[in-house]
Amino acid sequence: MQEAKKKLILDSLSSVMPYLVYPHELRATVEKVLNESPDLDAFLERFRQSISAEEDQTHKTDGQIFVNELKKKKLH
Repeated sequence: MQEAKKKLILDSLSSVMPYLVYPHELRATVEKVLNESPDLDAFLERFRQSISAEEDQTHKTDGQIFVNELKKKKLH
């Protein structure tokens, strides 16, 4: 994945950290999926699959907060 896309993902994660209930768990998930993804679209798809597999609704919400921020930054 391009460095600019990695930076976009990590910047998005950093900006939502104060709003998350489980920030360290989300960071671990993001880093794992980031290392497995060749591009931003693949990252988003794999991340969504990972979050949808979560049973805890709070983890899902944390993931959605991050995805929303990433989409917002991606469009700008």
